[in-house]
Amino acid sequence: MRITGNRSACATRPQGLARAQLPVRPIVRRPRVPLCVVAESPIVEDYGHGKARFNAPVFNRTRWSYHQDTGRYQRHLQSIFRSVTFRNLQGPLSMLSFISCMVVFYRTFVEMEMIPDYFEGVHFTDTPFQLTSFALSLLLVFRTDASYSRWCAAMDAWSELRTCSAALMRKAASWIKDTSILRRLVRWVAAYALCLMVQLRTDAGTGEEEATMREQLAPVLRPVELEEVLSAGPYYHTFCLSVLTALVEAAEVGEGREGAMLEDLASFASAAGQCEKILRFPIPLTYTRHTSRFMLLYLGALPVALYDSCDWATIPVVCTISFLLLGIEDIGVQIEEPFSILPLPEICADLHTSAQLAVTQRKLVRCLAAPDSCDADWEQALASTSLSSMEELGGAVAVGARAAGAAPRTGSGISSGASAAHRDAMSSKAAAGVAALRGGYSGGGNGNGKAAGPVAAIHDAANPSPASSPVSAAAPSSNVNGSRWHR
Repeated sequence: MRITGNRSACATRPQGLARAQLPVRPIVRRPRVPLCVVAESPIVEDYGHGKARFNAPVFNRTRWSYHQDTGRYQRHLQSIFRSVTFRNLQGPLSMLSFISCMVVFYRTFVEMEMIPDYFEGVHFTDTPFQLTSFALSLLLVFRTDASYSRWCAAMDAWSELRTCSAALMRKAASWIKDTSILRRLVRWVAAYALCLMVQLRTDAGTGEEEATMREQLAPVLRPVELEEVLSAGPYYHTFCLSVLTALVEAAEVGEGREGAMLEDLASFASAAGQCEKILRFPIPLTYTRHTSRFMLLYLGALPVALYDSCDWATIPVVCTISFLLLGIEDIGVQIEEPFSILPLPEICADLHTSAQLAVTQRKLVRCLAAPDSCDADWEQALASTSLSSMEELGGAVAVGARAAGAAPRTGSGISSGASAAHRDAMSSKAAAGVAALRGGYSGGGNGNGKAAGPVAAIHDAANPSPASSPVSAAAPSSNVNGSRWHR
C-alpha cells in the first residue's frame, strides 16, 4: 500500500506540549507539514467475484484529510487506467477505438489515392452533433441524478435501521430487568441486520445465499438459533423480526413501553421494505437502453465528423470523449444498485457493538443517574476496572468514603452530611467508570474504531453467548459475494 508524506516527519511532531514549555523563538516561516496518511486511510477500489466492486469505507477525520488533499488530482490521473470505470469500459472503448482507426485509415488511403472514394460527393459536417448534444446531456444528467437518489434512499434506510436499533436497545436496557432477554435481543438485532445485508447482496434460494447466511450468522447466533433461521427462508429477516417482537412481548414492560419498542421494530420493517423496493425495481429499462443506444451511435459516428479538423488526432480525441461520456453513464448504472457498494458489513458490526454497549453500560448509566441507588456489587465491579484514570480519582473517592464512614448514622439511614459525602464518593466512582469506558477502547476493532475494554467486568451476563464479542468490521471474516473490503 502506498504511503504518502514523510513518515519520520509524522512521527517526530511534538504532541501534547504546553505552550509555556516551548522555548521562545523568533517567528519564522515554516515549510508545509506533510500530510500524514496511515495505512487505513487510502481509499482504494476492490475487485472480486468476477465483478468490479467499489470499496466505500466509513470515513474518519484522517480519511477526509486524505480525500480533500489537493494531491488528489495527481493521484486520480495516475490511477485512471486502474480505476473501476476504465475496466468496466474496456469493451466499448475498444470498439469505438477500432471504428475511429477504420475511419482514419480509410480517409488517409483515399487521400493517398490507394483506394477509390466510395463516398465521393458526400460532405461530412458536425452540425448533427451540435443539434443532438443537448439531448445527450439531458439523458446523462437525468440518469445520474436518478441513480444518486437511489443511493441516498438506501443510505437513509440503513441509517434509520441503525438509529432505531440503538433506540430499541437503549429502551430495553432501561426497562427490561431479565438479563437473558436482553442478551437474546442483542443477538437477534444483529442477526436481523446481517440477514438483510445477505438478502440484498445474493440471489434468493441459491446455495450461495445459504452458505453466506450461515457464515455471517455463526459468530452471532447460537447453533440451534442459526438452524431455525436457515429453515425459515427465504425471508430470513422477517423471521428475525418476528422473534424480536416475541421477545418484546415476553419482557412484560407495560403497555406503553411495549408500544414504544414495537414502534422501533416497525421502523426495522420500514427500512427493509425501502431496501427491497430499491433492489427489485430499477430505473425503467427503456430509459437505460435508449441512453446506451444513443451514446453508442453518437460516439460511433463522431470520428467521421472530426477527421477533417483533427486528422490522425481523431483517434485519441474520440477515445477520450468516449471514456468521459460512457464513464458518466456507467457510474449511474453502478450506483443504481447501491447495496454492493455501501459499507454494509461495517454498518452491521457498528449496530451490533452499539447494542452490546447499551446492555453493558446500563448499570453505569443508572449509577450516574441515581448515585444513591448504587449497591455494593456495583462498587466492587467498578473498582475491579483498574485503570490509570481510576487511580487518579482514587484520592477523591477515599476522602469521600472516609467522610461517609465518620458521619453518625440515624435509625433510618445516613445523616445529611454522610449522605452528601456518600453521593460525592459515588459520583467520583461513576466518573471513574466513564473514564474506564473511554480508556478501554482501542483504535482497531469494530466498525466504530472501538474494541471492547475493561467494561466487560461489569457485564451482567453470567454465561456470555456467542455474540458476546463484537463483530469486527475492519476485518470481517468474509464479506458477501467473496469480496473483501480492504483499507
